[in-house]
Amino acid sequence: MADALTRALGEPPPASVAALPDEVRDRLAAQLSARRERLLEEGRAATDHALRHVPLPVRGLVRRTLS
Repeated sequence: MADALTRALGEPPPASVAALPDEVRDRLAAQLSARRERLLEEGRAATDHALRHVPLPVRGLVRRTLS
């Protein structure tokens, strides 16, 4: 079974990172996952902000096109 870091990266980490202690790899995986969530949230917020400038009748169409 893959460890948390491999799941967070989507592939095995480089050998130098894999050689780190388990607790360090687990913290790194948690930080990567948290950053990915923040980036997704920032992207959603930016999209919502940008859509405020789109006329209301076509906003839904534009939103579906962007997602």
